[in-house]
Amino acid sequence: MAMYSNRSLLSCGAAALVLCVASQASAQTRTFNIPPQPAVRAIPEFARQARVQVIAPARDLEGVRSQGVSGEFDVNTALSRLIAGTPLRVAMNEGGVITLRTQRSAGAPGVLTGRVLDPASGQYMPNATVRIRDASGEHRTIVTGERGEFRLSGLPAGETEATVSFTGYADRTASVVIRSGEVARLELAVFRAGETEATTLAEVVVTASSRDGDARAIMSQRQSMDIKNSLSSESFGSIDEGNVGEFIRYMPGVDAEGEGDDTVRYIRLRGLPPEYASITVNGVSMAAADANAGSTESRAFSFEQVSLSSVDSIEISKTVSADVDANAPAGTINLRTKRAFDRRGRRISGSLSANTHSDMWNDRIVGPGEGEHDARLMPSGQIEYSDVFFNRRLGVVASVSQSNTYTEMEQAYYPRSYAPTAASPDPMAMTSIWVGMRAQEVSRFAGSLTLDWRATDRLILSLSSIYNDAYLWSGQRAYSFTTGARTYGVVGDAGLDFTTRKPANAAGISAGSNIIAKRGEGSTFVPSFEYTGDDFVIDGNLSYSDSSSTYDPLGEGAVYSYVTSPASTGNFHASRPDMESTRFTIEQVSGPDWANPASFAGTTLRFNAEDGRYARTELSSGALNLSRDFTTPAGAITLKAGLKAKRSIYDFGNERAAHQYRYVGPLSTVEFLTQTASANVLNFNEMGVGYTSLSGSNALYMPSNYKIGALFSSNPEQFEHVLTAADYYTAYIANVRHFEEDSNAAYLMATSKVNDRLNVRAGLRWEETRTRSREFDPLGADEVRAAGYAVSTSTGRATTIDGLKYQFESQPRVEREGKYDHLFPSASMKYAISDSIDLQLGYSRTIRRPQVNVLAGVWSVDDELMIVTAPNPGLEPEISDNLSVRLDKYFEPVGLVAVNYYRNEVKGLFQTEDLTAEEFGYTGSEYQGYTFRTTTRVSGDAISIEGYEFEFNHSLTYLPGLWNGLTVRGSFTHTVPETPIAGSAENFASLSLAYQQGPVRLNLNTAWTGDKLNSVSTGSWIEARTAMNLSGSYALRRGLSAFFSVRNLLNEPTHIMLPGVETPNGPVPVHAGDYREYGASGSLGLRFVF
Repeated sequence: MAMYSNRSLLSCGAAALVLCVASQASAQTRTFNIPPQPAVRAIPEFARQARVQVIAPARDLEGVRSQGVSGEFDVNTALSRLIAGTPLRVAMNEGGVITLRTQRSAGAPGVLTGRVLDPASGQYMPNATVRIRDASGEHRTIVTGERGEFRLSGLPAGETEATVSFTGYADRTASVVIRSGEVARLELAVFRAGETEATTLAEVVVTASSRDGDARAIMSQRQSMDIKNSLSSESFGSIDEGNVGEFIRYMPGVDAEGEGDDTVRYIRLRGLPPEYASITVNGVSMAAADANAGSTESRAFSFEQVSLSSVDSIEISKTVSADVDANAPAGTINLRTKRAFDRRGRRISGSLSANTHSDMWNDRIVGPGEGEHDARLMPSGQIEYSDVFFNRRLGVVASVSQSNTYTEMEQAYYPRSYAPTAASPDPMAMTSIWVGMRAQEVSRFAGSLTLDWRATDRLILSLSSIYNDAYLWSGQRAYSFTTGARTYGVVGDAGLDFTTRKPANAAGISAGSNIIAKRGEGSTFVPSFEYTGDDFVIDGNLSYSDSSSTYDPLGEGAVYSYVTSPASTGNFHASRPDMESTRFTIEQVSGPDWANPASFAGTTLRFNAEDGRYARTELSSGALNLSRDFTTPAGAITLKAGLKAKRSIYDFGNERAAHQYRYVGPLSTVEFLTQTASANVLNFNEMGVGYTSLSGSNALYMPSNYKIGALFSSNPEQFEHVLTAADYYTAYIANVRHFEEDSNAAYLMATSKVNDRLNVRAGLRWEETRTRSREFDPLGADEVRAAGYAVSTSTGRATTIDGLKYQFESQPRVEREGKYDHLFPSASMKYAISDSIDLQLGYSRTIRRPQVNVLAGVWSVDDELMIVTAPNPGLEPEISDNLSVRLDKYFEPVGLVAVNYYRNEVKGLFQTEDLTAEEFGYTGSEYQGYTFRTTTRVSGDAISIEGYEFEFNHSLTYLPGLWNGLTVRGSFTHTVPETPIAGSAENFASLSLAYQQGPVRLNLNTAWTGDKLNSVSTGSWIEARTAMNLSGSYALRRGLSAFFSVRNLLNEPTHIMLPGVETPNGPVPVHAGDYREYGASGSLGLRFVF
């Protein structure tokens, strides 16, 4: 730095005086000749003669007169003589650099607080790096928090210089005067390349671009001690239907999983099933009940109810630290919602759009809901309001959204036999051909309200609330053509081209129709606080989240289904081009005409009026965390400790068997079938399957659940309730699950900045889990018989409804309890090999708790075989040791390339095991000597899964012309499980292209999934598939843009294949087993922001 004149040094007050000369060892002897004089002149002269660098605050030299020094001395001795009797002292002396301070400046430190802002978008910038050089010349570095804020205490009085860095933005430096014992405030604005300070929020209204989102994501994962991927909600453009899962599927290490309609319901991380990942909202668990999956998937988070509208960014942590729950072997997915303090000033944004689907434009007689659900354009919209009040002390964000979408799936499934018979010697024979269509509408309503109150400069109080309401309607219709091949034989090749030859009374076709009307509701409330001290932060929260999932087709005006689908007799000819093809052509050749309802006269008019499935999850928790900064000779250390208590309550049931009715009205079977026939004609144009009846019609008979539902509602006396003892037991006893789980935790974690390049973290977490399974306490068979009720000798259950009520419901339910606790160590290290290359290592021990269906339920007793099948409420979790390594290279302005390696060692896998009464823990007398069949943990060596990830994200701003608006990002994951995992691909990848130039924005997102195992038992696999989505927008004027999106742009099907099979009559080559077509869906709309 150039030497300043004495006058300028004095006039700049607290500005630092920096004098640079050649650095020599302080111990060397020099010749000095410095007369007594003002220190502002003596110190520069000393630095020149000593040939060292001296740093001193100019204000500390003002008014100070130094001693004279004459003769030969080493540098330290000369300096001591020079400042003797003055308030100056040596604060630091390293490598030829000497820092001077005065006693008065060291005795009264000040505080610097501030925030980092992007004026163009009005957003505050979390994870920005702020480098501070205080008045003594000391350098410190701090990272901004979630609201773009920073606070640094212990600063000496004088002028302090702050420089902020953020990838994709130019560095910005500003100065502020720190006054003794006072708090100074500094707001730092950062600008993109080509922008100037003239760009302010008042002058431009924009929505954040994909490149801006990538920049924030890169800064987030670079500052994190966990191996993490972060992405903002704008990174992938418009996601139609607002499904958060559709957004996450393009992130590194993610494989999406649906429910057969190509809509993301569950997420797999790094090849592990969905229950191995933990899903949180702002770090707090969120309930997500799903009655479809039921208690068998109770630990898996369903994205069906969650809307993207309230989500600001998503963080996927592949390693976890001690301050988060340990139930995450695969990692955690944290959905960060929008906060008012994230941006400056008022902002109102929203959109109006219409969604459609390619199959909605096919010609139909009526829509899939018998006149309902037949619109071709479905409206959606959302609005968001955010503002700050009371001198920026109160922040409010409120949003409301409604999305309506339609999907359609065509499916062909081929049950088969590999056991030749005398009537059918072919190595493989099709036993039936099943073709179906699922027309589905999803309506999602979401509302959120977030309040942040800055009660004091140190205390922030917050309330976050989210409400979701998802309604899923699905009309599911299918035909099953029965071949009878192995019993009666066929004419031709039984797997490729054949004609059936069943007798006249054998079933030829069945027509099945189900109506799904599923509602999911969820609400989450999280009050929290954060108090920031000079060197500590204390925060805490209380949370409550509940979610329910119910099915109610009668509320939709339809019955759920026939108990047994209507069926008719007849033979047919079926053919397809080859064994891997699904394009069957089916022609009826004999029997009654399948287009005529009278041909199904043998149908039993018995119905499931209600679906009967329900699920409810309730989560409540409280947490308290304290972190404090310490300065030690080994470096700066942050200690963090916390406590947490959490309660989870699960309820599941399926009462369908209790809602069966039989038609007993005046109509004959044929009259009933004719009157309730569907006018809808199924269309399998996407799949290429065709069929015709004996008369040449493709309008085969199909029942209408709506017409039956209308008759049921208007004439209930014409339907008789049918409820057997077996139905009662299934509906109200066997299918009921109630389970409660309390988790208490405490942790201690230390993070140390060893030096400018090395950061380390270590932690230990303790979790105790107490479980309670509320179960029936049934009376024994002898007690039931003694009361006068008949009892089945095979099941030990009463054979009448009254007997079942006496046996199972006459006594209070019992709570079977379990308890376990574990310690979970974790450690991580981040080393900066250079300014742009980081090496990161992470280790953690985690658990996967068992599903509720193996923890809760009713005991099933087989007195003949002397077997008791029982849940195990005390079943302990699987233990997983997880190791991850990441090497990444960062590029400016926005970009990275990273390579990851990970390994999970899972011990204690669950298995079904037979135990003695003593081993099971049964202490009663009735079932002594019985075998208890329950779920236990496998002992022995751990099962491992390892894998590799490659990811990149780069903004191509250096390309010429129009190409410089291009951003490319992608990833590739390869997993190597020791044992096959059904539903998980060993290879999957994503590639996204984002383009912005002027008013135009385009996003092309592609997710490729390699072959994945479908079934361990059959060896079937799902063929590689590419899902591609396209979205874009065009700015019509300031604050107004038009946008569009298209999902499944390539109309890629799902094709499930079966491996070749050796049979006694020859080999069967690879052949098709299941085929699904989805069509393409899209949206078009307007978006505004002001």
